[in-house]
Amino acid sequence: MVYQGTISYAYIQHLAVETRRRVESLDLPYEDEYRSHLQYLGSKEKCVLKLSFVHCPWNIGSARLLAILQEADILTASEYILSIDCADSTQQIMNDLLETEYTLLAHLISFAYKENDRSLALANILKGCFRSSLTDLKKNPNIIPTNYLASLKEHLQPDELAVVRKEHLHLLLADSEEVCSLDKALAEQEHWRDELQCLNGSILDAIINEILVDETNCIDTLQKAFEGSAGMSLKHALYMLSALSKSVGENNEKAKLVKDWIKALFRETIETGLTSKLKGLLLLAREICTANEAILGPYASWYKHTIGEMKYNITKNQFVRMIEMLTAVLPFEKSLKMLEIHSTTAISAPVKCNQLVLDYKQACRVRIAKLSAPLEHSLNVE
Repeated sequence: MVYQGTISYAYIQHLAVETRRRVESLDLPYEDEYRSHLQYLGSKEKCVLKLSFVHCPWNIGSARLLAILQEADILTASEYILSIDCADSTQQIMNDLLETEYTLLAHLISFAYKENDRSLALANILKGCFRSSLTDLKKNPNIIPTNYLASLKEHLQPDELAVVRKEHLHLLLADSEEVCSLDKALAEQEHWRDELQCLNGSILDAIINEILVDETNCIDTLQKAFEGSAGMSLKHALYMLSALSKSVGENNEKAKLVKDWIKALFRETIETGLTSKLKGLLLLAREICTANEAILGPYASWYKHTIGEMKYNITKNQFVRMIEMLTAVLPFEKSLKMLEIHSTTAISAPVKCNQLVLDYKQACRVRIAKLSAPLEHSLNVE
């Protein structure tokens, strides 16, 4: 036994040296042999290897080696991350874990959502990591090489993955620098749509589509955003709505959820008489119709059916209020295409309300002329 203990001591020192060497390199030979040695270690020997790894600065081979040590029940990702007392070092490590060895990131997520005395600290670390990642992706949508949400699917339970998607949804929309009014969203909608074309096919676009898998939660969150009081980024809410609309077919459950949402919002607009509800309704309809006409049809058709024929479904007072709200929204309209539809679409009016409709259409034409004047001047200058 003494002899075996002496061999064991030399053996573990060799493994400790090999552990430190593997931290500094990504592709060293005999990895399978190294793994097999770890299976036969006792608790004291495992502690020696754990300390060997922890005392090494994080390096190119650290993530791969930590995954091996975690698999061998020597050191878990949560133990390692929570042992670091430098925020910058923690962020660097977490950034690496978004790109490789997803068993480690999955372990951190699973640990963070369990009720224990250290889970909250780890949950905050994860939230900071995801927030930083999404902020960077907004600036450069391909700054990381892979869609880590998709890579996590094989390592997480469905309920854990749902929580991660929900966290990403809120972080993506809760950007204080992008919070704006519904008025600005109406004015900038087409510009934002053109601006965000660069996201198509990007890593950020792939992550967003992964978030949208939970369509019910997404619609609930987007509803809050378009109510205008949730302090969310309407710019990215519109992009997500567009992505959601593109992902649905004409008759599937997602299409029904979107249709039910916009029908309910129209009823709320009529019943409350709130201009803010109308602004949200117009934003939604325009984005959905532009993204996928199979859901609501072209915008002109939706507007004709919803506004042009609304007198058959509402009272005269509600009709009057709707035209008043449409008129109140005009100063924020910048889309000549939308204004042209509003100015030319026939609106069936109740008795003694024709003049109100004519006045609204004339106001649309005045707005078109005002917006066209600078454009015509620019073309003449050129």
